[in-house]
Amino acid sequence: MRRHFALATGLLVALAVPAVRARSQPPPAQVVVPPARAELVELDAVVTDERGQPVRDLAESDFEVLEDGKAQKVSQFFFVTRARARPAAASTPPPSQAGVVVEAPSVAPTPEPETSLPGRYVVIVVDDLHIGLQSMVGAKQALRRFVDDVAAPDDQIAILTTTGMAAIQQPTRDRATVGQAIERLVTREPSSASMRSARLTPEQAELILRGDRSAMQLAIATVITEPGTLINPNSPQVAAEGPGSAARDAAGGGAGASQDAVEKVAQREVERQAVQVLNEALRYSQATINILEDVVRSLSRVPGRKLCLIVSDGFLDGSGSRESRAVDLRRVLDAALRSGTVVYALDSRGLLTGADSSETAVGAPPGLQARVERQVEQVRRDTLVTLSSGTGGFYVRGTNDLETGLKRMLDDNEAYYLLAYEPANPKRDGRFRKIELRLPRRPDLKVRTRSGYYAADASKPAAPSTRAEAAAPSAALPIPEAEARAILSAPLDAGGIPVVMRADYADLPPAGSQVLVRARVDLSKMRWQEQEGRKRADLELLGGVFDAEGRPVGPPFGRRTELALDSADYEKARSAGLQYQQWLALPPGRYEVRLVAREHGLVQQGGVRQAVEVPDLKDKKLAMSGVFLSAVQPGSTATTMTIDQRFKRGESVSFQFYAYNPAVEGGKSDVVLQAQIRAGGKPTAASPVQPVHFETKDGVPVPETNVIGLEGLPAGPYVLRVVVMDRKANATVFRDVPFTIE
Repeated sequence: MRRHFALATGLLVALAVPAVRARSQPPPAQVVVPPARAELVELDAVVTDERGQPVRDLAESDFEVLEDGKAQKVSQFFFVTRARARPAAASTPPPSQAGVVVEAPSVAPTPEPETSLPGRYVVIVVDDLHIGLQSMVGAKQALRRFVDDVAAPDDQIAILTTTGMAAIQQPTRDRATVGQAIERLVTREPSSASMRSARLTPEQAELILRGDRSAMQLAIATVITEPGTLINPNSPQVAAEGPGSAARDAAGGGAGASQDAVEKVAQREVERQAVQVLNEALRYSQATINILEDVVRSLSRVPGRKLCLIVSDGFLDGSGSRESRAVDLRRVLDAALRSGTVVYALDSRGLLTGADSSETAVGAPPGLQARVERQVEQVRRDTLVTLSSGTGGFYVRGTNDLETGLKRMLDDNEAYYLLAYEPANPKRDGRFRKIELRLPRRPDLKVRTRSGYYAADASKPAAPSTRAEAAAPSAALPIPEAEARAILSAPLDAGGIPVVMRADYADLPPAGSQVLVRARVDLSKMRWQEQEGRKRADLELLGGVFDAEGRPVGPPFGRRTELALDSADYEKARSAGLQYQQWLALPPGRYEVRLVAREHGLVQQGGVRQAVEVPDLKDKKLAMSGVFLSAVQPGSTATTMTIDQRFKRGESVSFQFYAYNPAVEGGKSDVVLQAQIRAGGKPTAASPVQPVHFETKDGVPVPETNVIGLEGLPAGPYVLRVVVMDRKANATVFRDVPFTIE
């Protein structure tokens, strides 16, 4: 084993000169004084008569728009039908039909000619986290009939789930593909045992934490009367209520005083259980809300009115409790406005038959159980009602004919009005703005549109920045952040375009703890086009970081690369692939880095993910960075960085890492390392123990660099384990890096 200091400049690794170069474009000119721009709020509204039929003859003067109770001036007005879009009477030209809140010039756009509307984009979100087994059976049958008999041939359909399983992420007209996704649907609802405590349901828990007296009374009766209860006049908990209870007994309070103490103890127990049960339920609710927000934001680039159909038994938002997710629901409403998406909700339980009498609490007052059950049912559907009515859609429940409910949702988009206005309130305070759309002269008609949006927030701090490696700077994110987040949150497709990625931690001054993301995209799977004697392809790379709870950390990152190569460079590109590198500043914690490569236009894509841990160096414990591998050819000292960790027989492996927090006594440390090559979980070769040198240059740590040979090892998978031991602190850490010998 030989030690080298080839990278004594303090750089962790250097990118090899890429064989493929992006077609460069001149940077945009710097604008010192930006032009005046106004925020444009766009609404689409469905108007129906008393029979539920669409009304098609309204003019702009019939509508009144209010934002936070104040009248707004409509600047654009348009009527749209399924077959044709046409200007309404005395109308200005149509808005973009994207339904978004956008930054747009205040000058009216140039009139556009009449055009036929494209097929609808229908995203069906099956809430498999909140659908029971029997409900899923009925939902799948209804979805099959909907796809086969109701949807038009030009409707593009996607099937998504709140667990990310069995999904079609991109809308398609291929009905066979949609049908296969429907067949793969299964319920993933958590067991009732994990969501209950002492027969307390999540819905009852939410009612109790809202302060509902009926729900509390029923729960207390259940806790006191259930078999084996430990809460009774003789229990230690009741005795601990203090001398007040005993004094009341001595004064003649008798059993009544004891019962009062029992109920107080029972109430505290119910409140404790309610917090536990509701918090558990809200973990699943948050997953559903996050997926819905990502779905509607991802549709922002699709023109026209988009439909998001959520099929669910209902879920909670903790409204009225300290754990309320009401703000998260409002973010979905805001995302729907910005993307022009209407959310419809379908109760997958079908026709309900009422409460199960076997659940009646012993000793509960007459009618209390039924009253609480009615409130429980209302709580279950509150979120679905909020999502649908707040985006201009509606909620279908209480029917075993789910197919008819789905058809009503499509029919609801046959005719609607598009309006736009510039808010009279220019404040960028980040607050939710309530929207009301009225028909003052036509009170007999019903109008549905979105309920509001969040204003821009001028005080919101800029998103955390990432530092691109100087040798390969990253361009701006190629698509809107919300769409990138939705793509990265969905299950990653390991097929399509192959992507290899390594994400490794290092702590280097002055930036501190960082993760270096290195990736190689296999360009041989791209769909190249021949144009003007060159091979052309358009590749988008999207990356993101997620914490241990699956929540995004910081903004997505990535770049778009347009390739235009002659024959020689084309062959090199197909062989070498496209390399990408990105530094990410991350605090201590456990993360998952995800990277997606896709052809521009969503033709095909591929993805990869990797877990990475950033240690906390402030605890002064021994730690080490990631281990970075390079290949060394026989008889040479030059190294070639490898991302896919594949080596040829006879080559050597050069590896680099940093060690942190050595124990120092008398100005000296005693830290050593050993490299092991392991196969099948057992060591097959090991280097001699060597000291770790902790060198610096110009105040920057120099990586520990070593080489271990692979001579005599057969082809196959291996693991390089680098072990670091601090003899003074009696501490040991190690890192494993899988690699392959070909």
